[in-house]
Amino acid sequence: MLNTLFFTVVALATQAAAHGYIRTFTVDGVPREGFSRWNMDPAPDAIGWSFTTPDEGPVLDISHPDMVCRHDGEASLNSAPVAAGGRVDFFWISDDLVRNPDGWAPGHKGPIMTYIAPCNGDCAAVDKTTLRWTKIAEAGIISGPANTQGYWATDDMRANGGINSATIPSSIAPGNYVIRNEIIALHRAHIDEPEFYMQCGNVQVTGTGTDDLSGSGVVATQLYSPADTQLFGFSVHDNRGTEWALPGPTLYQPSVASAPTRECPFTA
Repeated sequence: MLNTLFFTVVALATQAAAHGYIRTFTVDGVPREGFSRWNMDPAPDAIGWSFTTPDEGPVLDISHPDMVCRHDGEASLNSAPVAAGGRVDFFWISDDLVRNPDGWAPGHKGPIMTYIAPCNGDCAAVDKTTLRWTKIAEAGIISGPANTQGYWATDDMRANGGINSATIPSSIAPGNYVIRNEIIALHRAHIDEPEFYMQCGNVQVTGTGTDDLSGSGVVATQLYSPADTQLFGFSVHDNRGTEWALPGPTLYQPSVASAPTRECPFTA
């Protein structure tokens, strides 16, 4: 009982520490602005979807449409070109740089996943609830125990200046897509409140790939389940094991010679 109370207090303190958002999508080496509610002068070519969360906070209800691209997410009118086989870097930053000058809050440990969904037309006009997401990159516990003492994907991102990366599989067909980068913070998972931080951006894939992902993927409200015990009821504060199963759909398996990627650190 005392342990539960202690970890609940720790989780509440951590929750208050900071939230975050993607400041920049770097697409094939070209930086494009994400979205921040506090930016009164957004770049005219920003590709990040807008959202209404006042504190850049998480989504908690996995069955809510906000799981698509955050609270009241709306598509950008812009899109960034990326070659199939090209890389997208996601630069996450804390909304409270006084408490977290290095960016993402160190107490918000957990996995990072990247998904892509075809728009089948103009992404600016897509019905977000119909987007079907295919996972193209993932990383969870990297080394050490699967608890607060371990080295998680979020720790790797912090060590790389707030950046995690994903590669667009070379088999993906040309077209308009939404790319979705997601962090799941586990500090409140033990009280069934894992925190989902996702942000979306529009990309236009070029190249000679042939897989348009038709008939594949999962809608956002079905990516995770309350039965996922690595998310709901899992205690990152006192877990003793070293294994932690990555949640959500399996990684994309291309039909041609292109490998799905783990989330990778930024390299110049």
